Amino acid sequence: MKTLIVGDIHGDWGKLNALIAKKQPDIVLQCGDFGWWPTMEVKKPVLYGQQKRWLLEGVKPGDAKVYFCDGNHEEFPYLKQDGQIHEMYPGVYHASRGSTLTLPDGRVVLFAGGASSIDNNQRTAGHDWFPEENISCDEFDRMTDHDKVDIVISHTCPESFKVYGSEGKYKDINRKALEWVLEKYKPGLWFFGHWHKYDRGKQDCTYWRCLDYPKHGGRWWCWLP
Repeated sequence: MKTLIVGDIHGDWGKLNALIAKKQPDIVLQCGDFGWWPTMEVKKPVLYGQQKRWLLEGVKPGDAKVYFCDGNHEEFPYLKQDGQIHEMYPGVYHASRGSTLTLPDGRVVLFAGGASSIDNNQRTAGHDWFPEENISCDEFDRMTDHDKVDIVISHTCPESFKVYGSEGKYKDINRKALEWVLEKYKPGLWFFGHWHKYDRGKQDCTYWRCLDYPKHGGRWWCWLP
């Protein structure tokens, strides 16, 4: 079984579809800011010029199964956060905060979406920005209520991962919650996006990788080891 890890997409289905068609993975695990906006068309350049009205035929998974966690740029009223995985349409699944997926090799993947928007002062609450972007207490409880986690897919990252970017991303309160997740499970692998850059490192026993955004030209995908 071949598993791809993918960074922020922001609704750039062309790039995602081309990657899936070329690499032919069995599973795609996506690290948030997928681009889930099912009811509105967003024209603000703050959404990187890629976001259009959600089209059911937008992602073409083929024979793969695509699992996306939410980031901070999604239409949250249309995403359930109940610790479960929901099929949004054939082959495409939203993995809500605290949900897990057991891979064919037995490894357990935890999904831990959410992050704070550094541009929320340029947005309208309830329209193109939602406070649900941040991890709630209930969601945190679900994230830390498992016996075993081998791999984490999140949007931002724990405080101890030394990724440098804007001050707002660095001080994001959600990173503290993810630090607790890291301390509990000590997973072997952790993948995330949000920072729109490629980086990697190791924190104690955890190897982490930050994936870029396609339009920046950096490494925005990798194979799961």
